[in-house]
Amino acid sequence: MSLQWKKVQSVVLLEDDAEVFNIEVEDNPNYFANNIVVHNCFADFARASLYSSFFDNTKGMGMRVCSPDYFKSELDALFKHRGSKKENLQDVAKAISMEMPIRLGIRFEDFVRPVEKKHGIALTLLNYLADNEYPVMVNTKSDLVGDDEYVKAFARNKAGAAVHVTMISSDEAFLKELEPGAPKFKERIQGCKNLSDGGIRVVARIEPFMVFFNDDKVMTDDYIEQILAAGIRHMTFDSYSYSAASTGVKNSFARFGYDFERMYYMMSQCQWLGSLLLGKYMDYFRAAGIECSTFDAGNVPCNDDDICCSVSDLFGRGKFCNGNTTAAIRFIVGRGECKTTWSDFENYVQENNGFLSVAFKDEVRHLWNISGEAFSIDHAAGLVCVGNDCDGLIWSYYKDNDFREEMLKRII
Repeated sequence: MSLQWKKVQSVVLLEDDAEVFNIEVEDNPNYFANNIVVHNCFADFARASLYSSFFDNTKGMGMRVCSPDYFKSELDALFKHRGSKKENLQDVAKAISMEMPIRLGIRFEDFVRPVEKKHGIALTLLNYLADNEYPVMVNTKSDLVGDDEYVKAFARNKAGAAVHVTMISSDEAFLKELEPGAPKFKERIQGCKNLSDGGIRVVARIEPFMVFFNDDKVMTDDYIEQILAAGIRHMTFDSYSYSAASTGVKNSFARFGYDFERMYYMMSQCQWLGSLLLGKYMDYFRAAGIECSTFDAGNVPCNDDDICCSVSDLFGRGKFCNGNTTAAIRFIVGRGECKTTWSDFENYVQENNGFLSVAFKDEVRHLWNISGEAFSIDHAAGLVCVGNDCDGLIWSYYKDNDFREEMLKRII
């Protein structure tokens, strides 16, 4: 069969029932299959958003073109806000004033080996942040962060650095099917060991946790053994995405013999059950001496860290935003059975650097006062609505009142 390649001119979103047969294409993240463009997400691409604000072709994103001189000049301007006590700062400037860590890799992979080794864009940014003693966190699936020059850039940053490495399993065959193009587990875990040996905080990420897929006991025990050997003592978790239920995704799983619907309905569609299963899974890691956290609301009350990133002890609690739903849940939990109003929480946030923006405050208040949405605080185990006032709902925390356990008892 002769393949005919076409240059990608534009990308159009498809309906959920569009079926595309995926194939691996080395060093070519965009290609056509069945006359439909296919994109391999393990590539140097991004959407135009807050996360791409330092990239100078955000209108027609395509392959990321980043000028180090440009992002240095932008950051030079932003860093003038460091330590500022001015009111009404915009959200990014507000975050910089608090010296919140700059985070790389939330929406795309910054450390694709062949591209990054050639251009060194991420390395330039890491060294810039080290020179300016500004804290940094990285999210990645790459092993490149364990190379000597990257370890040195992290290690010499006096403000602190943490690297979160997504590794959903240690089973190489399983990963090859679910993460085609990503480095092997043995490569990632070696990179983690290099970082740990260099004194860098490494956080392993299992995101997503997928019951029936990556929770096999033998597989999990092997995973725990290997991350401990690599010096990793901190982990973050999340359940399967609520939005990833398209026919194309389901068909991709089916081609490898996986029952996607069985997993999805337990982990995502039945949110409380997915949260309960995730909590038990995290407890298994805790029993091995690993600190575990998540932003799954149901399990936030039991987090080993006040934030979901397992790094607040590294950077200091004051370096992070207190005006979010995770912080709201932890605040209520900390007050126990005492009645907690929105005003109580708002005062706490204002006393601790305030909300990043009015819009963000309004969103958190919305999630404080509703039920049933994916990120509303009513999903947190132990939180009980005990009344309301002019600002909305009033909450208390009862440790033994886990609605997820009660739901399960009703079923069985």
